[in-house]
Amino acid sequence: MPADGIQARLRAARRLISFIVIKTTAFTNDDEVAALVQAFETAKIPAADFSHRAHIAVALSYLERLPADDALARMRQSIVAFARHHGVNHLYHETLTTFWMRLLGHLSALYRVNLPLWRRINLIVERWGNRTPVDAHFSPELIGSAAARERWIEPDRLPLPF
Repeated sequence: MPADGIQARLRAARRLISFIVIKTTAFTNDDEVAALVQAFETAKIPAADFSHRAHIAVALSYLERLPADDALARMRQSIVAFARHHGVNHLYHETLTTFWMRLLGHLSALYRVNLPLWRRINLIVERWGNRTPVDAHFSPELIGSAAARERWIEPDRLPLPF
């Protein structure tokens, strides 16, 4: 086999391996979190593997190193780019993204701040990594609306305390 053919196969194998080794939950160190963030930002993780819990991990990573408004802007930009790359342009939802970034910003400032990022992510995902927070604040009608997808809309159930 020609050398360029071998090189192409090696590059393909590395891409495949990168998909296999990217953890999206149950982190054991901050390097695993950083690898997930990089895989997300470069769209090297399949869309099907980028779960809600992985979104939370990336969001908490952004909030760890950026001011809240900058973290929200980065999350918004990254989700849109990730979705566009994977051909799922209808994925982005402004109200959900803003809500989660505000909730996670609140939690990251108060919850187990003495622990390393990877451990806090695991604990926050375990406790809040489900729909319960959204359902407590938003009705299905509001969260399912086109308006909520396009812009931030205040909750219609419980107001946000943060």
